[in-house]
Amino acid sequence: MLALQGIVVRNERALDLARKESLPDFDVKFAYGQRDNSPLGMKRSDMVTLTVAMNLPIWRETKTEPRIAQAQAMRGQAVDLLHAQQHDITTKLHHQIATALQNLKSLRLYDRDILPVARLTLEAALSAYQVNRIDFAALLDNQMSVFNYEINSITALIGYHKAIAEMDFLTGKLAVDALGPADKTGEQP
Repeated sequence: MLALQGIVVRNERALDLARKESLPDFDVKFAYGQRDNSPLGMKRSDMVTLTVAMNLPIWRETKTEPRIAQAQAMRGQAVDLLHAQQHDITTKLHHQIATALQNLKSLRLYDRDILPVARLTLEAALSAYQVNRIDFAALLDNQMSVFNYEINSITALIGYHKAIAEMDFLTGKLAVDALGPADKTGEQP
């Protein structure tokens, strides 16, 4: 984005320069010349010269105005590109914020609600298996559910940190974690 901002500034300066070319250009010169005596010995007075020149832009319609139009178009194009990139970054940033918030909610849901219930269910199934009330397949199914919920919890944590890293990249600096820190338990300090 900094590169596009530099291009916009450069094109604005080119536009200013093109506009200045359409103005008359004045040139004033002053010269002083000391003259020696003539070869015959006559004293000669020193010379003073003042020159005023004015350059009129008579080619304004064919030369200067197209340059101004070109400079305006180039500046407009650079500004449009800058705005498009700013919009793109803002859109991506909003998407990453939404992704981070969704992953944080999922992480908290798994760690506070789903996983504790699944672990209690697994403990009950293990107790029931030990007294032959359920078969091994049911116990294994409960254990697989706990494993899957743990994987989903870790996936949500990874998604959260990836979204934070992407926000850091998009902003060009370390983003302050305004969403709240997320550790493995999903607890905030």
